[in-house]
Amino acid sequence: MADCTVYIDEAGDLGINRGTKWFVLTGVIVDKKDEPEIRTRMAAIKTRLNLHEIHLRKTSDFMKRAVIVRDLAEMPFTYMNVIVDTSKFDVSKIPDPLIAYNYVCKYMLQRASWFLRDDGKTADIMLSARGTSRDGELIEYIKTKLLPFPANGIDENLFENISAKTAATWDMLQLADVCATSTFLAYEVNGWGFCTPCYMSALSKHLYSRNGRIDTYGIKYFVNDMRPNMEELRALRVCTKKERIPGATTT
Repeated sequence: MADCTVYIDEAGDLGINRGTKWFVLTGVIVDKKDEPEIRTRMAAIKTRLNLHEIHLRKTSDFMKRAVIVRDLAEMPFTYMNVIVDTSKFDVSKIPDPLIAYNYVCKYMLQRASWFLRDDGKTADIMLSARGTSRDGELIEYIKTKLLPFPANGIDENLFENISAKTAATWDMLQLADVCATSTFLAYEVNGWGFCTPCYMSALSKHLYSRNGRIDTYGIKYFVNDMRPNMEELRALRVCTKKERIPGATTT
């Protein structure tokens, strides 16, 4: 039996030049022995907030989101993100969102493979199901196109079972939703003209890092050109401390 499970979920719309500007695919690696503790914590959160399931994107109240993230941040897990700026796709090379998703999935499993290798563990893969034929197609793609080929940078010996379930029926996928949505909200501008990085910041200690480095490990941009201009991004954060204007007075 595998030691861990990689729970994979997404946030945003990968449609090229439509839908959301940002798309995030997140993998959350949880040791199977730690799952009972996490499930107990999630049940307590649902009871406190009167929620049927934890779905951060559908939970619009800031304080409820904050409680979810704060309480789950105390739990043991590691997560990693592949981040895509959908407005910067080279459609001459990748014209189809489904093809793009396959590449994103490859990058995700590369990082999961590196983490498991360094930790000396194996894992099952569980995808967040969408209830369409795409679920089975993606499982088949992973089994036949990604894992068997060493050139993909993924050690197939580190992975065992691959399945897909809905977040409503498998609560651990709701943890993946929290991590994916927290990352998405740190980049995507909302209807008020802000992005909100505070949720991702609360989970930052769980980001996959290697030799103290998060870049390309816990946070992997699809291509380097998709890295955001951080100065512009910070200007969209209401919680970012603004530079004092020279000559201005304070009271």
